[in-house]
Amino acid sequence: MKRHLFILSFLFFGCAEEAPQPDPLDGILGASEQGVFRGSDIGDSQNDVLDREAEHVVYNMPDELTCRIPVTLKDSTFYDITYNFDETGLYVIALDIFPSSEEVSGSLFDDFKKHYDLRFGATSEDDGFTMWNARSAKGTNIEITMIDEGREAGRPYISVVFLETNAE
Repeated sequence: MKRHLFILSFLFFGCAEEAPQPDPLDGILGASEQGVFRGSDIGDSQNDVLDREAEHVVYNMPDELTCRIPVTLKDSTFYDITYNFDETGLYVIALDIFPSSEEVSGSLFDDFKKHYDLRFGATSEDDGFTMWNARSAKGTNIEITMIDEGREAGRPYISVVFLETNAE
């Protein structure tokens, strides 16, 4: 009898669908598929970006907005985001990631690469550097680069830059 209960419980629990795992980047990227990063797009006004990021702003100047996001308290990883503006709107988004360890850095680099490969098309990675080309909702060409800067910085550090380009 015990054997039958074991088999039944194994079949019941073994066949249950696994719940979808949350995207590890949701805390930094948010759930928005709008824009190229956190709902913001190249060409957005500073007020639009400020409205989206108000709770995270640590520095606000006429041509620059800087945010800091401690996504979780389980480790000491944090994210600095700098939005740069000119007379036409947002033209650069720079995300600086300061992972708590080399292990976390490698995992985050891989997670970001997978996310942007799905969103903008697969690219190759060469010694901690990868790049995507995309188009904003406003039709602007955007170059996205991601670099593992850890070796040069002497500590875990990843840089992701979204830059308006003139490329066609």
